[in-house]
Amino acid sequence: MRRIVICDTGPLLHLSEVNALHLLHLAGDVIIPPVVADEFAQNAPSGKLPDWVQVKNLDKSYGKKAVRWAKQIDAGEVAAIALALQGQADWLLSDDARARQFAESLGLEVHGSIGLLLWGVAEGHIGGRDDALRLPNALVDSSLWISDRVLGQARKAIDKFFSE
Repeated sequence: MRRIVICDTGPLLHLSEVNALHLLHLAGDVIIPPVVADEFAQNAPSGKLPDWVQVKNLDKSYGKKAVRWAKQIDAGEVAAIALALQGQADWLLSDDARARQFAESLGLEVHGSIGLLLWGVAEGHIGGRDDALRLPNALVDSSLWISDRVLGQARKAIDKFFSE
C-alpha cells in the first residue's frame, strides 16, 4: 500500500522550481485541497499540476475546522492540515514553520522540502553525492527561505550518507 502524502503549496512550488517534483510522486499518493491547486496555478512557472497529483475537497466537518484554524495559518496550509486529518495521511508536507508546529500538535507526521530531499537520498532516488548536494543548494535560489543552519545540517546529512 502506498503512503498517503498531503501537501500544501510550498513543497509543490519549491520542488517544481528545482526540477525535483518527481520525488513527491515517489513518496506516495499525493493529494491536495483545491485551494492548494489554485495557489500552485497562480505561482508556479508552468501553473500546471502533474497528472499524478489528486485534488480532493474537504468534508464539511473538516472544512469547518479549517475555517476556525485559518485565523492562525494561511488558507492553503490550513486546508492541507485538515485534509491530512480527514484522510489519515501518512505524511503532511509543508515548509511553513507555524503550520508544521500546528500540524505536529495535532499528531501529524510533518516533513518539508529539505526533508523530502533527504528521504530521496536515503531511498536511493537521487543519484550521487553531487546530485544530492545540488538540490538543497538549488532550493536556496528558489522561493523557499532556508536558514544557514538547516542548509548546513542537510549538507552534513548528505555527506554522511555518501561517506558510509
